[in-house]
Amino acid sequence: MATIERKSSIENEPRTLSVNQIQFARDAALYVLNTRSIEEAMRIFTKDLQPVVTVAEQNEKATIDFNEHSEGTTMDFNEEFNCFANELQIPLPRDIASSPF
Repeated sequence: MATIERKSSIENEPRTLSVNQIQFARDAALYVLNTRSIEEAMRIFTKDLQPVVTVAEQNEKATIDFNEHSEGTTMDFNEEFNCFANELQIPLPRDIASSPF
């Protein structure tokens, strides 16, 4: 009888960096932190980053008019988002020194 070999699904995903590349990136980041001011290091690490618009931010700005589909009800996603905001715990930003690279 054949045995089934189980693997975590993440093991099936392609790796984007080798272990050596990850270690090189960590060493380079540590070098920058040790040789530059915190302001200059932040500028280096965040250069050319683009802001990411989350679904919550998109929904917060969007208002859907249900007049065509219902009895003239207008629903504001900001109100709906605020109903659940108290239940959600959004993690605080991490210090750059705790970065994995």
